Amino acid sequence: MPDAPEPEKTQVNEEGRLVNLSQLAAELGVTRQWLHSLRLKDPAFPESQRKPGSTREFWDLAKARAYYEGRELRPGERTDLKPKADEE
Repeated sequence: MPDAPEPEKTQVNEEGRLVNLSQLAAELGVTRQWLHSLRLKDPAFPESQRKPGSTREFWDLAKARAYYEGRELRPGERTDLKPKADEE
C-alpha cells in the first residue's frame, strides 16, 4: 500500500485575526497578567479594537506580535555580580 503524501504545511496568516487578551498571552507565551501590565505601562502597545455590538477588547494578532517581538528589552540588574555589604 503506498504511503499517503503528507499534507502541505500552510503558513497561517495572522493579519486581521482578532484575539482577546487571554488568547494573545497564550500566543506570545506570557501570562495574561504580565501582558495587561505591559499594556498599561507602554504607550506603544497596539490599540485594542471592539467588534460591533461588543464591549470586549480584541487585538490584531499580527500587530501585537510585531510590537512584542520588536520592543526593546530592559533586563533587570544582576545582583549576583555585586559584592555583598559584608564583603566590602
